[in-house]
Amino acid sequence: MLRRRLEFLTAPTSFFYEGGKPVRAEEAADLFRQGMLRVARATGEAERAWLTEAITALDQPG
Repeated sequence: MLRRRLEFLTAPTSFFYEGGKPVRAEEAADLFRQGMLRVARATGEAERAWLTEAITALDQPG
């Protein structure tokens, strides 16, 4: 389950798209969209870090 979640989180995605391309926080023209994207990025980074640590810990013998 943890590996599937990590795989899902590593796929490129965004809340907003322009011309079929995900919009990055630095590219968003609207202040509130920038905020949403920055918070989502930080949350995703933290979750990916935790998932990586958890998977490593669970893979350790004993």
